[in-house]
Amino acid sequence: MSERVDDTGGDERTDPADRNPLAMLFQGDGWRLERRLDTRPVHEMYATLAALVLTALIISLLVILVGVSPLDAFTSLYEGALGSREAGLETLVQATPLILTGLAAAVAFRSGVWNIGGEGQFFAGAIGTWWVYELLPGLPAPLLIIAMFVGAAVAGALWASAASVLLVRYGTNEILTTVMLNFVVLYILSWLLSGPWQSPKTPYFQTERMDEKTFLPRFIDDSRLHWGLLVALAAAVAVHLLTRRTGLGFELRAIGVNKRAAAYKGISVGRTVITVMAISGALAGIAGAGELLGLHHRLQLDIAEGLGFTGIIIALVARLHPAGVVVVAIAFGGLINGATNMQVGTGIPFALVQVIEGVALVFVLLAAVACRYRLKRTVRHG
Repeated sequence: MSERVDDTGGDERTDPADRNPLAMLFQGDGWRLERRLDTRPVHEMYATLAALVLTALIISLLVILVGVSPLDAFTSLYEGALGSREAGLETLVQATPLILTGLAAAVAFRSGVWNIGGEGQFFAGAIGTWWVYELLPGLPAPLLIIAMFVGAAVAGALWASAASVLLVRYGTNEILTTVMLNFVVLYILSWLLSGPWQSPKTPYFQTERMDEKTFLPRFIDDSRLHWGLLVALAAAVAVHLLTRRTGLGFELRAIGVNKRAAAYKGISVGRTVITVMAISGALAGIAGAGELLGLHHRLQLDIAEGLGFTGIIIALVARLHPAGVVVVAIAFGGLINGATNMQVGTGIPFALVQVIEGVALVFVLLAAVACRYRLKRTVRHG
């Protein structure tokens, strides 16, 4: 550790930059990396723009290596995301479940609880949806759809509560329990689809096709965009009101800042954590219902495709803000569609498409961290 001596003859002091390993990179040139006291929107904007420029440069280099023109690649990316009416609608289709899983992660993270189980809670919601469908087949269509969404929310909430109860009661690590519960619910679903719920008409692990009266209406007949988008947007508004306009919202934000201080203020930390995790799981469960009723219409093992884990990234990029989750989820939906169109239109290997998506995510996440710091010139005394 470097030392410096005050010119006035004072005591030896440690340079604050020495306590920040990243800041040591800049010490030799008289610069110090320090955390901002206040991160403004303009800082986030500059960091995000820098991340997008770096992402574009990296993607250009990658596609050149496989013999594709960067211009052709980016043109295909744009056309697949927003280049036509059909592409724009499909972007919203991809964004619909991501909004809900992003909100699920944001609610939990806001309270300082790391719910990594959105994927499992998504499947729990899908299971709850099918269970209600099997249990109440005679209900009129509107009531049955509402009942299936309620069943999905309850199933997701119960699955998330299993981890939160273990956390509150026994102090178990919620990251480990939520991740493990992801695998548990998948094994349960595998058993159901290979036995009690498997369609007798197919050797595949899937249920029979649901009755058409359970299908969510489409906004436009020739598109896949369904009313699940309205459910997702309504959920975003509800989460905003919950976190900003209710007593529970104040409690979860207080716990997220400092659990001990919140307890001294009389907040029941354990009760609030369990409640928040139930809400988080319910949101992910509703995403499962939306995908099942809006797109797939039969229960399968591959209806999620990483939606729960992607929701975590969306929540972090959006800084846990509900409106930000909606915007970032739509951007992710465009990235997914655009990358797929890039693969088809330019012949880029599928593995490289995944690398491109990963590079974009990494740089955007780094931008969210980088905007909190600044370089400050230091005056060094001889």
